Amino acid sequence: MDAFSVITSSGINLTRAIRWIAPTKIPRRELMKRTLITAVAVTLLSAGIVFAEEKGHEHGKMMEGQQMPPEMVEMMKKQGGPKPDSRTELKIPAPMKVMQKGMMRQHMDTVAEITTALAVNDLNKAAEVAKSRLGWNPEEEKRCSMVEKMTGEADFTSFGKAVHQKADELADAAKAGNRDKALTALAELITNCNSCHKKFRH
Repeated sequence: MDAFSVITSSGINLTRAIRWIAPTKIPRRELMKRTLITAVAVTLLSAGIVFAEEKGHEHGKMMEGQQMPPEMVEMMKKQGGPKPDSRTELKIPAPMKVMQKGMMRQHMDTVAEITTALAVNDLNKAAEVAKSRLGWNPEEEKRCSMVEKMTGEADFTSFGKAVHQKADELADAAKAGNRDKALTALAELITNCNSCHKKFRH
């Protein structure tokens, strides 16, 4: 399972978390505190996902043949039991899946770095990171188009473009000195990420 799939399936609403730090009618010190809290949460979540992905297969082998504790069975029953993953699987070669998952982890690190920059009002850094590492460019377009052609999923590129173009909007807002607009763009960027991962899976 990829990074954003873990987030969306866990019930963690990162968009709401980012919007929590975005209100304009709060003291600057409180805004900075909320921004830092969100940045730390994103960073820790990213680190946890990386560890889980690296250890997942090994742990799965350890669990084979073992029965779940009765209390776990009851808990799952109360929650309606395991639910099938109805998202569309992107049928791409295994090495490409590994590359894609690595890119998702990099994107999460980038989001954390942008958020931290906004927290300390370093708008120039936020703009530079957003534009250079998440912005829409010919290389990103080529990568998305390649996946779209390989999978036959006609709207994959449009999903990716929505994410990266929102990073460009964030960069423009930060460069113009408008932190509130940059924070709003960050929330919308994460919403776009979640929209893609709610539809597709590896």
